[in-house]
Order: sequence, then C-alpha cells, then structure tokens
Amino acid sequence: MEAVADAGLARSIGVSNFNQRQLQRVLDNCRIKPANLQIENHIYLQQNELVKFCKANGVTVTAYSPLGSKGIEKLLNREVPDLLDNPTVKEIAQRAGKTAAQVLLRHLLQRGIATIPKSTNADRLRQNISLFDFELSSDDMVKLNGLDQNIRICDFGFFPGITKHPEFPF
Repeated sequence: MEAVADAGLARSIGVSNFNQRQLQRVLDNCRIKPANLQIENHIYLQQNELVKFCKANGVTVTAYSPLGSKGIEKLLNREVPDLLDNPTVKEIAQRAGKTAAQVLLRHLLQRGIATIPKSTNADRLRQNISLFDFELSSDDMVKLNGLDQNIRICDFGFFPGITKHPEFPF
C-alpha cells in the first residue's frame, strides 16, 4: 500500500478489523502510518481500549454497523441484538425529539468516531445525516457508554475456517 501511495494512486492508507496488536505491528514497521482503522463499533461493542490506542497514535476510527446489522441475521443464521430498540436509547431519543438511530450515531460522533450507517431508505438517509443540531448531555453519554457488552455482531464466522487463521483479529 505504501508503493500505491507513493505512486499517487492513494491519498492515504487505511486498515479494517485490525486489533491493537496487529495495528501496533503495522505502526512499528510502516513508513506511511495508516490514517484510519475501520471497525465494528456501536453501543454494545464500544472497543474503548482500541479507540484510545488509535487516538494516541494519530489513527482515526470509523465505525461500521453503528446501528447494528439486522439484515445480517440470515447470513449469520442467528439473531442479532436490535440496538434501535434498546430502552435507554429510545428514552434518550424521545426526550431529545430525535430518532434512536440519530442518538446512536451522535453518541459515536461525540466519542470522536466517524460512522458509516447503512440505509437504502431516503428518509432514514436524511435522518442519519441530521446529527449536528443537537448534542447528547454528559449524563446521556454516561448512560450510553454503560451499555457496552462486548457483543460483536459481525464476527465473520460465515467465512469457513476464518476463525482458525493465525491472524484472525477477534
């Protein structure tokens, strides 16, 4: 990737689904530091230590599946938690006059994490970008931070044998 960047074919380098050990190994051996780490991150999987490590090393973090991934249930052949139906999230959303999705996305933004919400619905797309006309209180942030359960939705178990690979990050 460094050669690609040197050739002017990429402005920056990013990595995805690296754990702290893997990212440290890259940082110890790279000439061009990764600009971004993309990871699953939401109220049930906040990965605070990894986010803190990234910030300390000047690597931005982007969250995928910030609203959960209900559509992935068929692929995983199991139920996944409905983050939008969490009572705390719903209570904060109602009080703020916002949607549950907006609360979840705003929580990430206030933690300094970029988000990649997925939707094909035009109304929800508009709602998902309308995050800058409100702020969550410190009490709301504490409540949302307290929902972390280390629950990974996208465990990649649908790829045969991946969990046995020596570099499997989870």
